[in-house]
Amino acid sequence: MVQGITQWLRHCGGSPVALPVVTAFTLVLLHASTAQAVDDADLKRLIETNECPGCDLRQADLRRLDLSGANLEGANLEEANFFYAVLDGANLSGADLRSTNLSYVRALTLVSDITDSQGELIEFPAKFVGADLTGALLNYGDFSGADMTEANFFEAFIDKTQFVGSQLQRTNFESTFVHDIDLRGANLCGSTYWGGNDYRRACNVPVTDLEL
Repeated sequence: MVQGITQWLRHCGGSPVALPVVTAFTLVLLHASTAQAVDDADLKRLIETNECPGCDLRQADLRRLDLSGANLEGANLEEANFFYAVLDGANLSGADLRSTNLSYVRALTLVSDITDSQGELIEFPAKFVGADLTGALLNYGDFSGADMTEANFFEAFIDKTQFVGSQLQRTNFESTFVHDIDLRGANLCGSTYWGGNDYRRACNVPVTDLEL
């Protein structure tokens, strides 16, 4: 569903109202279909325990929830709605995030009150390692410092989103719509983009832009 809208949006790139219109329309559709696929028991488990690895949360309405530190590793979150959700330190590695709405999401590093052997506070970056974000919407989000190694952004729509210092090694940006994103300090070693080319094969120069 979202993937189809994203494809339509590419043909409307010159319209200044295309992005807000498609984002609003997507939210309406996602909200209308909520509970048709999500497992209510799994949703209740997530909300009550913040732990739901491998859960069936397709089309779940997770708007504006604080899911900091949540364990959603390997969960099925296809077409879920994370609009304005907080995912600081959350683990979504291996999750199915196809056609998911991640607009206005914050997924920063969570600093715990636990110290390591050197007395330093332990930090937990948000993790999307190997996650499938095909056709997902990532507008006005902040994924700075997130570990998104080997994530798949095929045909995703990414606009005005921050990836400052993020780990984006071997990610797939083929056919991805990318506009006005911040990649300062990000590691894009081995990632692919239009045409399937490896990004900066030598991986020994500063990364400032995808250069699409």
